[in-house]
Amino acid sequence: MKKLKFVIDKYFGYHLPIRQRFFNIIFICGFIVGLMGVLACISLKSSPEAITVAATMTIIMPLLGLLGITSKKKQDFILYLSLGVLNFLILPAMYLTGGGIDCGIPSYFTLGLALTLFLTKGTSGIILTVIEAIWYGLVYIISYRYPTILSVVPACETVEGTKTFTFNAISSNTLMVCFALGILSKIIFSMYRKEYNIVSNSIEEVKRNSLIDPLTNVYNRRHMYTYLEEQIKIAEENNSDLSLVIFDIDKFKNLNDTYGHLLGDEVLKALTRILKNSCREKEIVARYGGEEFILILPGSNHDDALKRANEIRECIEQSHLSPELPSDRPVTISGGISTFKSGLNDEQLVAVADENLYKAKETGRNRICG
Repeated sequence: MKKLKFVIDKYFGYHLPIRQRFFNIIFICGFIVGLMGVLACISLKSSPEAITVAATMTIIMPLLGLLGITSKKKQDFILYLSLGVLNFLILPAMYLTGGGIDCGIPSYFTLGLALTLFLTKGTSGIILTVIEAIWYGLVYIISYRYPTILSVVPACETVEGTKTFTFNAISSNTLMVCFALGILSKIIFSMYRKEYNIVSNSIEEVKRNSLIDPLTNVYNRRHMYTYLEEQIKIAEENNSDLSLVIFDIDKFKNLNDTYGHLLGDEVLKALTRILKNSCREKEIVARYGGEEFILILPGSNHDDALKRANEIRECIEQSHLSPELPSDRPVTISGGISTFKSGLNDEQLVAVADENLYKAKETGRNRICG
């Protein structure tokens, strides 16, 4: 059972493109139709021609499928060839040797045309579908105008034989139509699922891009204000602590001018990794702009925020944020703290932290004020 599941997943699983799954399904269908045709022809004592055609289909379709699987670069050619064999040879031959105008095989013609139209690409697929439709039209005309050239099924020469043939024909056609509808339903579901996943992933990607800074992979300024506003409401309602820290890299412009913007970007990424690792539950870090970052600390009072900010400052000063930076050129940061008081809004809270950051810069850098 596990091996069967593995084979089904390998050749018909959702990890494959829909076109590839169609490519595999068409050969399985061809094999099953051919095998059922052989069994039906033998049980009904049909003409040698009908048995030969059915047996040929049973052999050809898996061989084409195997060739297509092992030679992936030739899959388009194999697909066109197999569709041609199916629509120009096998189905018309089964129709002409299996009872002609009175049999149920023509019901498969539309399925063959639909497969060609869906599986093949662009204008060439449309042209092939039109040619196949014209060919089926000619087959109908020949079978209607010249019924005597058809191979007669021996079982139909008696009344009982006719009843047996009719019963078997109806049963086999009903089974095949149900089988085809099942496959088409699965295909349609697969298409829907794939399109749904594509749309869902696109929505998630757009949503993510609207919240995340692409360079540092932390939250952006927009989401920072949204989250800060939520935390202010919680602090106001619960009378709980809330603090905010703005960090700025000291002399970052000089670092960019001296060592290049690529190294500057590397420093930004390394710094944000340290900030993210320092975050506790419900705390977030966001890129406020350029080389400025904001750390939102729900549940932290002023003293807690000051202690946390200094720990981060010391950690960054002792870290070598880029192997390309000389050891005597450490990266340092300055910070400004603000603590929520009733009545303050998000912009006011950020403004207080920004003023304290300015003081830290003015009084020598590599320090935290607040």
